[in-house]
Amino acid sequence: MNKKIIMPVMILLGISLVMAIGYYTIFSTSFEVLPSITMTESCDDVLGEVYAGEIVRGSECTLTNNAPSKRNIVISNDGGEDIVTSYVASLQLTQKDSEWAATGEPISVEYTVIGDSFEVTGVEEGYTAIYYKDNVVGLEGRVASPQPAISIVGTGNLPQEDDANIDELANYCAEPDNYNQCKGAKLWVVPTTDLVEGTLNWANMANYYYETDLIQYNAEGEVTLSPGASLTITPVYEVGAYVTGEQTVITTVA
Repeated sequence: MNKKIIMPVMILLGISLVMAIGYYTIFSTSFEVLPSITMTESCDDVLGEVYAGEIVRGSECTLTNNAPSKRNIVISNDGGEDIVTSYVASLQLTQKDSEWAATGEPISVEYTVIGDSFEVTGVEEGYTAIYYKDNVVGLEGRVASPQPAISIVGTGNLPQEDDANIDELANYCAEPDNYNQCKGAKLWVVPTTDLVEGTLNWANMANYYYETDLIQYNAEGEVTLSPGASLTITPVYEVGAYVTGEQTVITTVA
């Protein structure tokens, strides 16, 4: 008899505990998720007839980061070995005075953003393109500790990992620079005669052409866009020597 009395009591207690569980209130939130990366121009092209072994250019298009934080993107394509595809961009450079204010007329060069090797074209005869890597953040430190000029020939991904211009403190989007990209690498064009074994003749610094924005180069297609930054790229297609027939190369931005 005792067992029959105890078992129903335990069941009733369990039911009472379940019924006592509740909540004070609930709420819901709705929002629209906007695309962080947009393309303002279409790179879709019909290039017509080309021949094997040729190098042809597509139309430029602009990728923009609309988000308030940086975005890492990967640009890839399905051209394979038959059609080697790279992506190039242009950069303006200008001379600057001792206070680093722009002077004179700017020049424009073209550089590789994504491709098998880093190249700079459009450099006038008598001048050389260099990568200038800072080791400190801040104007006073740079003046006190000038760094060597780094040859762009055979260089790897830019900026290099120990470049101070990608440090947490680096922010070229702020005053007085107001650059498009907050972090990146500096590309300069200097008179070849002012280069002696990688050392710059700073007495002639007024003759150098300095960056007006920071750049990136990545052989694997990885690019970082600062908040609000844009990147205008042009695809370049190198058609293999034995390629025939209709070809379509699809570029993906992920």
